[in-house]
Formats: sequence, C-alpha cells, structure tokens
Amino acid sequence: MSVSEIAPNRGVVLVTDIGFEHGARTAAEFLDAGWSVAVTARTVTELVRVMAGKPAHRFFAIVADPTDRWQADRILDRVTTRFGVINRVIDPAGAVTSVWLQRGSLEAVA
Repeated sequence: MSVSEIAPNRGVVLVTDIGFEHGARTAAEFLDAGWSVAVTARTVTELVRVMAGKPAHRFFAIVADPTDRWQADRILDRVTTRFGVINRVIDPAGAVTSVWLQRGSLEAVA
C-alpha cells in the first residue's frame, strides 16, 4: 500500500510561524489529514523541532520572517515551486495572506 493510498493529497497548505505551539499543532493536523504542508519559522532551531518524522514528499520547511513583505513573497514563490498551487494559508500575522490574495488566489484563508 502506497502513502498516497493511505492519505491522498488533499491540497497544499502554508502554515506560517510554526515556532509557536499552535502553529506546529495546526501543521501536524493538516499533514495527518493528507495535505501537503509548507511551514515557516524564523529560525532553523524552530523548524528542526517540528521536522522530525515528517514525510519529505509532503512537508517543506522554510526559514523566513513572514511579517516582512519581501520574505512573504519569496515564501510563496518557494512553496509554489515545490508543490504548485497553494490551496490554503494559515498566517496569524497576515503579511503572507495579503501577498497571496494580491496574486489572485481565491481559495479559503484561515
């Protein structure tokens, strides 16, 4: 049985600032539900803490400050290069969501 048979890909979600407990938990829940998940944290240390055991083909980690508009744009570029279309953005600060919406994404935003 392949991984895709166990958990079919439901789409791509970007979760920013996973250095906080809620963000890490949210990313894990989406991953467990079959989504491909891209995450950001401000430091490598924050990312390393949540990366262990994640499937490399459905999990992508980026060190960046999502509140910086230039970095927010680069985050979106990297995620779309890796996974294609982003279906959902979970972004407490709102900077990445703002750039994402300006690019014409009309999908659900949490």
